[in-house]
Amino acid sequence: MRLAQVENGIVVNVIEVEPENVPDWAAGWPEVEMAGPGWIVEGGNAVPPAADPAAALAEARVAAMDRLTGTIATARVRLITDLPGQDMIYLAKEAEARAWVNAVAPDLADYPLLAAEIGITAPDADQLAQLWLNMAALWRAAAAQLEALRLSTQAAIASAASPEEIDAIMEPV
Repeated sequence: MRLAQVENGIVVNVIEVEPENVPDWAAGWPEVEMAGPGWIVEGGNAVPPAADPAAALAEARVAAMDRLTGTIATARVRLITDLPGQDMIYLAKEAEARAWVNAVAPDLADYPLLAAEIGITAPDADQLAQLWLNMAALWRAAAAQLEALRLSTQAAIASAASPEEIDAIMEPV
């Protein structure tokens, strides 16, 4: 069983003893199930101390930022191929496509990524280059929306005055 030493209504010590072996000096201490130093004894019941508002707000901010990061990461992964270096390949494809489209008389030998994919994704270099440019534009539009959501939500979390306000901010996320 657990016994609490209480001074001025506040638990200052808790001991665990066998019911038949309670020390004389702890004989008047109340039995508690889940109490610890700092708990408040009210009407014979031990209740945890009120949380520090600043600490509670800081914890809520950290939890919200973690949740936001996870949500954005999940959304991004749905839109990309998550392989090491794949983002560099997509950027190189976009650059080749842009150069191909802007060239007066392009030579396919100067565009190795286009040459490697012709006949797989599109029948010719013109169609493949346009496809890559369209995909890059779609990614930018989605990325812009996600980035706006991420940054505006981070700012709102940082300026929130309470954990409840943070909960409200995170509701639609």
